[in-house]
Amino acid sequence: MSIVPWLFLAVQAAIVIASLLGYGIFTARPDLLMQVDPQAKFFTWAFHGFAVGNMLFGGLAVVADALWTDRQKALWAFVAVYVVSLTSELMGTTYGIPFGAYSYTSLLGVKWFERVPLLMPLSWFTMSWSCWVIARLRARGASAVLLGASLLVAWDLLLDPAMSKVTSYWVWGETGSYYDMPWMNLVGWGVTGLVLFIILNKMAPDPKSSPRFAFWVYLVNFALPLGFCILNRYWLAVLAGPLSIALAWLVFASLWRSGLNQQDSPVTFAATGSAMQSRSD
Repeated sequence: MSIVPWLFLAVQAAIVIASLLGYGIFTARPDLLMQVDPQAKFFTWAFHGFAVGNMLFGGLAVVADALWTDRQKALWAFVAVYVVSLTSELMGTTYGIPFGAYSYTSLLGVKWFERVPLLMPLSWFTMSWSCWVIARLRARGASAVLLGASLLVAWDLLLDPAMSKVTSYWVWGETGSYYDMPWMNLVGWGVTGLVLFIILNKMAPDPKSSPRFAFWVYLVNFALPLGFCILNRYWLAVLAGPLSIALAWLVFASLWRSGLNQQDSPVTFAATGSAMQSRSD
């Protein structure tokens, strides 16, 4: 595997660590932020710059990894995922479907049509590709699609409380019971995730990247919202994310193994019958 994806991922990991350290320090000592004006300006810039850098370098890492497998197929898969996720986000920010009513603030940079940050569909590809590689370790076909979508939803159980309640990267236009997030958002993530994984299952090349790289991508992107939730004592989110991952892993991997057993059984019986016939002859 090329070293380039790892270098981009290392930069993203450094941004995540710096973000969590900075937030933890200034949350514990807000007087440090208020004492000197340049510090306040830096902190404001950091919320913008670190978020954009996190999405950009995470995306570059996964795009580089995908292009290394099969450039043409990976490029078309990237374009398809980008367009579908952008369309889903535009529908959400315009009509409240499928995620519920919400809007992005200016902290995530330039926006498509003044509604969706330019890098947001790249973030969808980052997590979709890594979840797809991970899902294919334990499943194939429909089971892999369902497992991948479940891994995305599990990530959002941490992401939304961290990015809309702890910080203000987006704002909900309606209130829900899960850290002010409407439950419809999870449905939107599930539906969008299913579409994206069907696309990857049909269009994307077989990944040549090691599963270790995909795990690290998922872990780095998981760590940032997890850290924010821990620092703010959002214990329900801290528990819900990892538990959802474990449950999805067990359920859909078991479904795929059950399907394999059902498919293999006639073959096994036929092979056994043939062997017995040969012995009798």
